[in-house]
Amino acid sequence: MSVNLRIELDVRGLVSREQAEEVRRAVHGVIRDERIDDEVTLSLLERDGEHMVLGRTGHYPVVVSGVRHWEPAFERGLEVAVREVAPEAAVRLFCVDVDLERAIEAGTV
Repeated sequence: MSVNLRIELDVRGLVSREQAEEVRRAVHGVIRDERIDDEVTLSLLERDGEHMVLGRTGHYPVVVSGVRHWEPAFERGLEVAVREVAPEAAVRLFCVDVDLERAIEAGTV
C-alpha cells in the first residue's frame, strides 16, 4: 500500500555554516538516492549561533510504498550520512500520512 507523506527533517547542533553545508550535501545525497529530491527542499538556518539543516516537503507529499520499512531505513540512512560529517549533531525525522491527517481534521476517522 502506498502512503502520501509530509516529511520534515531537522539536523541541529552544527557548529558552523561550513559544517551545515557539509551536512546539507550529505542529507541531499540520501534524499537523492531515495529519489525524493524533487519533493524535499533543504535549507540552512542560523539562530542564536546554532546552525541547522532543515528539510521539508512542499505542496505535494512524497508517495511511499512499504512505509513501515521505508521510514526506519530512511532515518538510519540520514543518521549515518550526518554522523560522517557531524558526529555531535541531532537528527529529527517526522513523517505524517497526509491523508490520515486530513481525515482526522475533517472528523471522518
